[in-house]
Amino acid sequence: MAELAEGTPGATVLHGIPGHGRSRLLRRGVAFARTAGVQVLTAQGSAEYAHAAYAFVRQLRLPRIPAEGTPTATRSVHGWCRDLLNAARRPTLLALDDVQWADPESLQVIGTLLRRLGTAPLGLLLTVPGTRGEFPDPCAELIDQAAMLQGGRGLLLELGPLSAPDVRALCSSADVPVAESADDVWWDEAPGLSGGNPWLLTRALEEMRREPGELRASELRTAFGHGIATAYRERVTESTRSLAPGALALLRGLTVCRGLLAVDRVAALVGLDEAELPSALRELRVRGLIDFGDPPCPRPTNCTVGALSGMDAEDRRQLHASAARWAHRHGADDEGLSALLLATAMPLGDPWVPWVLRRAACALRSQGRYDEAAALLERALAEPLDDVERPEVLLEAAQAYAMTAPEAAGRRIAELLKCPGARPGVRVAAVDLLYVRNEWTPEVRAKAEADADEVVESSLFSQVTAERGPGRPELGPAGAGRDARDPREAPSPQDSAAMLAAAIWGRSKQGEDATVVLDLARRLLAVEQDGALYPRLVASWALSLADAHDEARDALDRALAAAGRRCGTALVGLGLMLRADLSLRAGDPDACARDLAACCSLVPPALWHPTRLTSLRATRIQLLVAQERYAEADRLAREELPRGVELSVPWTQLLYARAQLLLCQGRPHQALAEAEECGRRLADRGWVSPAPYAWRSLAALAHAACDNGARATALFTEELRLAERWGTDSTRSWAELRQRFASPVPGYAGAIERALRRLGPTPAPRRFAQAIVTRETAALHHASRVAGSPGSEDETGNGRTAAP
Repeated sequence: MAELAEGTPGATVLHGIPGHGRSRLLRRGVAFARTAGVQVLTAQGSAEYAHAAYAFVRQLRLPRIPAEGTPTATRSVHGWCRDLLNAARRPTLLALDDVQWADPESLQVIGTLLRRLGTAPLGLLLTVPGTRGEFPDPCAELIDQAAMLQGGRGLLLELGPLSAPDVRALCSSADVPVAESADDVWWDEAPGLSGGNPWLLTRALEEMRREPGELRASELRTAFGHGIATAYRERVTESTRSLAPGALALLRGLTVCRGLLAVDRVAALVGLDEAELPSALRELRVRGLIDFGDPPCPRPTNCTVGALSGMDAEDRRQLHASAARWAHRHGADDEGLSALLLATAMPLGDPWVPWVLRRAACALRSQGRYDEAAALLERALAEPLDDVERPEVLLEAAQAYAMTAPEAAGRRIAELLKCPGARPGVRVAAVDLLYVRNEWTPEVRAKAEADADEVVESSLFSQVTAERGPGRPELGPAGAGRDARDPREAPSPQDSAAMLAAAIWGRSKQGEDATVVLDLARRLLAVEQDGALYPRLVASWALSLADAHDEARDALDRALAAAGRRCGTALVGLGLMLRADLSLRAGDPDACARDLAACCSLVPPALWHPTRLTSLRATRIQLLVAQERYAEADRLAREELPRGVELSVPWTQLLYARAQLLLCQGRPHQALAEAEECGRRLADRGWVSPAPYAWRSLAALAHAACDNGARATALFTEELRLAERWGTDSTRSWAELRQRFASPVPGYAGAIERALRRLGPTPAPRRFAQAIVTRETAALHHASRVAGSPGSEDETGNGRTAAP
């Protein structure tokens, strides 16, 4: 511009993909020229007048140029050039925006001016789309001519994307209402989302400024991503209106195929002639609608709505279906092909479709992407499936939904159980999944029992599901009666895992001889395990109650490995939660913490069914109590749970955990209420054994702290009697430890030492039990000293007493 103001002619071409600021930079040049005293003539190209002769140059207003209404027949290329050169008696700038839309005659005028540029102080400033040396076909010769001007008078400037610092500067200066506590991590995502395109960034930021109130960090990221997607869609939709038919067809084919086919095959798919392909590719590239990859991909890759706008619905479905078949025929990978099939609304009816979708869904489940896997499996269910394949797909969908949408998982399992052709292994896996969800409606339960009689004995359903809540009949300890033979006999082929699990469950409830339960559990684990895994979890739990802790965890690990091979992530999560409980029962809080962390990592607690979430919370509270983290345990105990869980069995476990926490906090009255409610619920369900929850000795400690020694003595006596009946060392030791610590008598130290020795040969479980009981009774003695005084129980949940 400075040289033109001094009378030196020249030409500058500003090019880049749309949105990179060509027109804005041209306006800056015009403003600079006018400030320097240069005469400026402007013209703006548009697709509407691209075929009207001389429509583009007619916008250049000069006294010597005839008025707009003059017929074009009186004009010629040389006539326009002569008038423009004559008008440039002083430095003159022709600012020509969007030259790609200039009519052919106007392009000839501009080309002639470039050839005669040295005869007048005339400058040309042009903008055209183009990148990496590619320009629209009508302008290509013109750009070459400008670049070859002698003496360096021709300049080509390409406007690339903004760098990351420039994008951050633009976003920071956008005056978006941001909360003071919001972080700025989202700014770093802006270059990748926008491609550094200034127009897209500006549009998105304008949308964000319209948001009412201040935005938090998460809201900033969501609003920015939505704004970028909207701007992309608008730009692509607008661009498709002016594309040549061949280029538009190619863009739609590339958009649908998602890089799965080579570009020449995409052209063949959409019916584009091979001779037209180079021109169509060039047009799409210079407009920034596709990249330079091989094969080229649309920009952005997820903006299909704009590219397919204006296309008939049936034509769109047929294009997707044809693209899917071509991609499969040419060996596309499962991930890309499944995404294409997901976008194909119509069932194809080809036998390969469900297999591709199932393989892709399996890979997604292994990566923890359960929502995406479920969507693919739902698409597979839309295909025609035979009586064997449909139950398999329903099971896989239920396994994916079990992690994100338990209600949807239940619907798919119910549908599976109605399928007549389901293989036994599929039904068994569905049974496992039903147990994991812990939702046994009468209809589903009846169907499962009727359909699985040769796979899982209904006795297991009867015994275990009777524990699920009210309204489901309690069948009593019938499982023990079914096992008429000596349980120490070698395993028999007639013994099903379900039958043995039912017997284990019944005997454990009644607190009968632990050695019998131990033998039953070992027999169950020795049975060939091709069936449901849930009985093996029952056996592992029983081994732990019978003090075979190492054996229990080994058996559980084997069951978890089998669940992993079956892709039963939900069942693995349940097993890890059970393992945490067994580790805490064995006196290993560190292992319990690791198991809980693994469980929550594999299955986020938000995805658990409410009853399983209650059990998870109870175990976490007991762990926090063992770690003396009472404030955290109290906050967790106070958090609300979904309605209805108070009627489930896990609520009993939560009552026990809260009673233990309250006792350690020096709040014996509240602890007593929780412990006795725990006992009432266990009694209502026929639970006599003290092995799972030693609520009687816990309530006895609370009674002792409340000066009710007679009731405390009665509870201690009853628990010791039941512990002798059950016959395990750990049950007797816990009852004796609590009794001796609660009421020291002469020689009690020796009794405590004998009780601790019965907990095993290693010191870890001894230290664990002694520490827990010491904290419980320390709180008891503290409560006894201040009994009856106002405020003796800390209602804040932060009360903590030191051990004596």
